[in-house]
Amino acid sequence: MNAGCFRLVKKVFIASLALFLLSPIFAQQERKPLILQEMTWTDVRDHLRTNDMVIIPLGSTEQHGPHMPLGTDYYEALGMSKLISERTGVVVAPVLLSGYSEYHSGFAGSLSLKPETMEQVLFETAQWLIKYGFRRIMFFNYHGGNRVVENKVIHRINHTTEAIAVAIGAGAPFQAGEERIEGVDFDEHAGISETSMMLHLRPELVDMDRAEKPELNFTPMMGKLFVMNQKYRELGIVLGALLAVPVEAKKGGASHEISSNGIWSTGDPKRATAERGERAVRRMVDRAVGFIEAWKKVDE
Repeated sequence: MNAGCFRLVKKVFIASLALFLLSPIFAQQERKPLILQEMTWTDVRDHLRTNDMVIIPLGSTEQHGPHMPLGTDYYEALGMSKLISERTGVVVAPVLLSGYSEYHSGFAGSLSLKPETMEQVLFETAQWLIKYGFRRIMFFNYHGGNRVVENKVIHRINHTTEAIAVAIGAGAPFQAGEERIEGVDFDEHAGISETSMMLHLRPELVDMDRAEKPELNFTPMMGKLFVMNQKYRELGIVLGALLAVPVEAKKGGASHEISSNGIWSTGDPKRATAERGERAVRRMVDRAVGFIEAWKKVDE
């Protein structure tokens, strides 16, 4: 073999080797999320032969200020669940567009389910998934009002079925810790953080020209608790009991009682950036993916 032929063979060999080694990486990058409603029944049957995990995203349909859509929480929960699916191969099964949001009813368009209704729908959905062979059910919640329902349905699944149910979204133990916003001590709903996430996930649905800092109206008790909570962190649970409650509770904690435009933040939502949102999304997704990959190893 002459030198020219040898160099050609060498180049072909190196190129083939590189393609072989990189193909798993390319495959991972090109993997699409698995959405139950987009799969056929044979897809689900075949998938269950190797993977019995499923993610159920939980969001809401509720006001998110004048600049973001009512479905913000749903789009966030679904969007992050899809990113997790891309990296883990776990099926995502969207069930509900609404959650428990009664305390946002002072703003037009907000929808809400009774907690017991929501729990029953999620439990019956889980029963059907279990029937087909799903045994590890993960709820990815991104709406604070849903947490009581999420906790109850997880307990019910774990105590009355052969499946295991856990939370992997907001409120999960491994999801603690968020990036602090300089000069902002309260940014709970539709503010800088959440607007940033939507600028990353669904920017076409955000109208930053309409974003404006709200006028907040806390009761004297809330105001005192905010101040004291800086020193006595344990008082946060009392503050939590006063906020995000229906107007009928007479605590002054309904959304329209607290905020002039539905935004719960002492910051200006115009400070939101897609870059901040990408960091927040990546942090939550990475933690959930890490948990799922660890759980898979239990079966190895």
